[in-house]
Amino acid sequence: MTSGMMNLYEAKKRVAFQLASLPDIGLLQNMGLRVGTQVKVQGRYALGGPVLLRVEDAFSVAIGKDIATQISVREVAPS
Repeated sequence: MTSGMMNLYEAKKRVAFQLASLPDIGLLQNMGLRVGTQVKVQGRYALGGPVLLRVEDAFSVAIGKDIATQISVREVAPS
């Protein structure tokens, strides 16, 4: 991955990230996850469980680790 990019599962908690690339899974778009969407990791469940995300400061969703590792994010510079 390029500098400043990481997968969603590696992203720090409570830091704003922008989705850079996602796997072609229709359910992700139905959950409001698209390239450019801003998210924050709220938590990770133990033993490789899902990642809990806050999407656009509007709602929360859980994404399985296997999918989260396929989503590339870029940290949003603080304003």
